[in-house]
Amino acid sequence: MTLQQLRYLLAVVEHGGMTAAAQALFVDQSALSRALQALERELRTELFVRSGRGVAPTPEGARIAHLAKRILTGVRAIEDTFAPADIPEPTGRLVLGSTQSLAIELITTILPPFRNRHPRIGIDVQPYESPDLAVEALRENAIDMVMIDLPVPSDLRVQPFAHHEIVLVSPPGLQLPDPVAWPDMQGLPMIMPAAGSVRRRQFDQLFSRHEIQPEIVMETDERGAWVSCVAAGHGSLLWYRDLATRFASTVAIRSLSPPLLRTVALAWTRRPLSAEARALCAYAQSRGVQETEYI
Repeated sequence: MTLQQLRYLLAVVEHGGMTAAAQALFVDQSALSRALQALERELRTELFVRSGRGVAPTPEGARIAHLAKRILTGVRAIEDTFAPADIPEPTGRLVLGSTQSLAIELITTILPPFRNRHPRIGIDVQPYESPDLAVEALRENAIDMVMIDLPVPSDLRVQPFAHHEIVLVSPPGLQLPDPVAWPDMQGLPMIMPAAGSVRRRQFDQLFSRHEIQPEIVMETDERGAWVSCVAAGHGSLLWYRDLATRFASTVAIRSLSPPLLRTVALAWTRRPLSAEARALCAYAQSRGVQETEYI
């Protein structure tokens, strides 16, 4: 088997289908399919089964995907081991993409300590409406790196940066326990990201994993409208606790049981990094944050 086959396998698991995975990897779908069929023949097991929404990993496929993720993480660690260690203090600029939700935290809490360490590095934060647009800009070399929730397409390299708790944000007066168990969200009116987006696929997979189906009352990537719609009583949403607490006077915030954590990471394409980008990666690594397992 090859590392490319393992990356293809992870991409299909992450995106829930061959077409979406091929688009994310910028490869021909037939080539991706052939590579995975060859992997199935070599392992003598079926990795995926087709469902109404695309493809889902078999138990063997899920286990191999988990092992593949560990393998690719180890490969990245080996590459980093032999990266140049003694480099002069960088003085250039770094363009860092982010979703609009994370851009606020980047500017106010994450980047100031880095700037204290490297005052001669300039950082421009470019916000995007969705993770898909941020990754697209990264692949088009419009930005140097992106700060984004994991998981990301498996062709990108990542360095975990921080953890966020995901909470249920609901209209005031909604009768639910705190923390709220996942089965209690069955049929709950929910505001969701637009269909077909990376974030929406992640939520769909999450609800499917817990065998629940909320009632989708609104689909939008316009994050500025989310809280106002919740406060108006239209539905609930899943959001970062750090951001939701700013609106605690107008909405109800509940933890999930079991809790859900998301890892925020730096991501970049497999191209040589500038000295400024390497410095940011080293700072992120020094924080000691490890990727969490998704519930």
